Amino acid sequence: MLQTRKLFQFFIMLNISLGVLLLGSISSYSQDNFSEDSDDHLESSLEDYRKENQKLVKSIQDNHGGSKSSALGSLDLDKLRPLVKNLNSIYSRMSYQASREQVEQNIGQSPAKGVAKTFPKTVDFMTHLLRDNRALLGLLDMFKDKKKLTYFLLANIFTFILGFILARMSSKKGSIFKRLFGWIFRKTFIFGLRIFILIFFFGSELAPTFNIFQNVFL
Repeated sequence: MLQTRKLFQFFIMLNISLGVLLLGSISSYSQDNFSEDSDDHLESSLEDYRKENQKLVKSIQDNHGGSKSSALGSLDLDKLRPLVKNLNSIYSRMSYQASREQVEQNIGQSPAKGVAKTFPKTVDFMTHLLRDNRALLGLLDMFKDKKKLTYFLLANIFTFILGFILARMSSKKGSIFKRLFGWIFRKTFIFGLRIFILIFFFGSELAPTFNIFQNVFL
């Protein structure tokens, strides 16, 4: 049961990590305000991004013990797959309401409890995710190719650099509405680019999770 709880927390942190990689750190957004001049502090924002991802990795390691001898600690996919299937079997055999209550209790004991309070539908999303026999395995398959993961991370760092280049190229003159439109355009473009990168690298693995997200939140 302890192993199941650790695996559950691993997938919670994985979903939070995907959100951070997609949207970027909050600090980078606060530094790129449409009313500021072009001194956007790229180096410090990339450092914040790196630290944020280090915190997420540490949280994942802490939640499954960090032991090199365990399947969760070493991310041994061959050993994790049967554990994931067992986790899915446990939740899919329960009624939806019973599994939702269990998910809510587990989230309350995880680092994501604040997220669940702010966005209650997170509980429904995780419940559907754990009951789906393809979504969890798809998320796990994202770790199969280490080279692809490295390229994915580099592509996301590129979006940070591109965002600052576009900010420096944008005109600081004109009406506030013109500058606001330019700021919204840049943010929308970068957000769309990050979605494209995520789908390009992991589209097939994330398709079941995206379907659940669409049904719950949209």
